[in-house]
This record gives sequence, structure tokens and C-alpha cells, in this order.
Amino acid sequence: MKAQTIAKVVSAVVLVVLAGQAAGNTAVSCHSCEGANCQRVQLTKTQSCVDSLDYCVTIFEEAKVLFKGCSLEIPYELRSKCQDNRSCYKCNTKECNNVGSAKYACIQCDSSKDSDCASNAAVLEAARCRAPTAPNSYCYVKSSGGSIVRGCSTTETDQQTCLNDANCLLCSPGDIRNCNAANIAESSGVGNRFIRFLR
Repeated sequence: MKAQTIAKVVSAVVLVVLAGQAAGNTAVSCHSCEGANCQRVQLTKTQSCVDSLDYCVTIFEEAKVLFKGCSLEIPYELRSKCQDNRSCYKCNTKECNNVGSAKYACIQCDSSKDSDCASNAAVLEAARCRAPTAPNSYCYVKSSGGSIVRGCSTTETDQQTCLNDANCLLCSPGDIRNCNAANIAESSGVGNRFIRFLR
């Protein structure tokens, strides 16, 4: 009798634990795009993963985003890229997969809020940028209204705006880590150029 009672209690506990796990395993939703659609600024889609154990991914080729979505939806030809963390970002919270490649990280700050941003930016840590909608991802440093602002330039509009501004410089974090840590106070009058003007 005692053994049967213990078995019933154990079965009841197991059922409660499994029910709790099932309630916690709700399907995650992910940002979703494939190929050229990942470069369309106006196209912002999400999808709910079918499997509650699925997770979100973003797959890159250098800075360019090739795919965003649920891991079980990855096209066959891109699956091998998710064996390499440099080409594939994985996460498991709601719409967490809108970040760019870790290689394309920039210092992101405003000297009006952080005094190191003005002329001591090299001590700041570069942070991963949002997933670009442009074919490439750049960092920028801009002098504006007495402040220095540093960050990511991930859309073609932002990149063109910076290129047309004599007080804004772009650089590729894929070439030089923390490339936008440069002090541009002396260089701001030379017009907008690429990394060759950054020190």
C-alpha cells in the first residue's frame, strides 16, 4: 500500500512539473526577412515560431543580413552558417534578433551625457549595432552643436546624410576595432572623408 501511495505522489509531482514547464514554453516571435527583403527599411515583419523550443536567429555575410527568423525556418543553403557564431546570432526572447554582426560594433555615446565621449572615447566599450538595412554597416563620429556624438550608421539614408555633412566621419568597424573613437575636433574642417582621416 505504501509503495502505491508513494508512486501516486511521485506521478502527481511529475505532472505538476511538466504542466509548469509547458506553461513556460510559449512560442517566441522573431524579426523575419530573407535575402533582399532584409535591406528594405519599410518592410518590418515578425513571425511566431511554431515550436515552443525554437529560437530566433540572424544570419550575416560580413555586415550584410541574409536571413532573420525562427531557427527551424532557416533556408537549407544557409544552415551551415549557424554552426559559426561569427555568421549567426541566436537568441530566445521576443523579437531579440534585430542586431548586427558582432564584428560590426561601434562606440555609441553623446558627449553631452558622457564626458569621455568628446576626447577620451577609446576608453569606452564598443557595442553591437542594430541589424543593418544597408549592404554594409559603418560607425560614425559627428560634431554637432558643440557636442560629439558617436554611433552606428546602418541605413543608406544615415550613411548618405553623414557623407554629405562636413562634420561627420564614417569608418568601417570591420576593418578597425573601435574605429569611431577618433577625436575629430581638429579634423572637422577638412570635410567628410573615410577612415584615412581618423587617428
